[in-house]
Amino acid sequence: MAEPQAEPFHMALAYLRDRLQSGDYRPGARIIAVDLADELRLSTTPVREALSRLAGEGLVEDRRGQGYFVRLLSAADIADLYRMSLAHLLIAHEPRRTARTIGAASHPTAEAVERAPVSAIEELFRRWVLLTGSRMLVSAFRVLQVQLGPVRRLEARALSDLSGEAARLIEADGASRSDRLTLLRQFHGLRIREAERLAALLEADGRAAPE
Repeated sequence: MAEPQAEPFHMALAYLRDRLQSGDYRPGARIIAVDLADELRLSTTPVREALSRLAGEGLVEDRRGQGYFVRLLSAADIADLYRMSLAHLLIAHEPRRTARTIGAASHPTAEAVERAPVSAIEELFRRWVLLTGSRMLVSAFRVLQVQLGPVRRLEARALSDLSGEAARLIEADGASRSDRLTLLRQFHGLRIREAERLAALLEADGRAAPE
């Protein structure tokens, strides 16, 4: 299938990725192409193309004859997504890749970290991956961040000290590679252990969604 190039397609795709990552769509919710097209002031064609792309990436579920739905994640799915996140970041920190200056970019303020620790960590992880210069790794990690987005936004209800974690990771940005790897393993290991709890919260949110 040819790559859709029209600007409306990219607009719809970016908008959907942002909303999926931010958890605006509840688990199991149907995404209605006509309503989304009206919201974006687009025709339904680029919206359907964007939804088809996201279905191909595993970000939404295409139920033939019913439409597109936000994918439901089990505890095993969540644990595996965090394992893949760790794997991507370990690849990004391979010695031959980290010769570049990882600590060069500015960091969020302490107030920003306290206010939105999840977003601060997502941006830090994204920058580490971008600095590899690997298009394959960047593309895979972008999809993974969208998949994990709704779960990440429930972490405050299952885990404590998110701001402390964010501050330590950001501080380690300019530290040794071994320090960063230790913190990354601790960060992801905690969430893998709490996958059942996170899945229960995600399911509860899906049940609470309006019809």
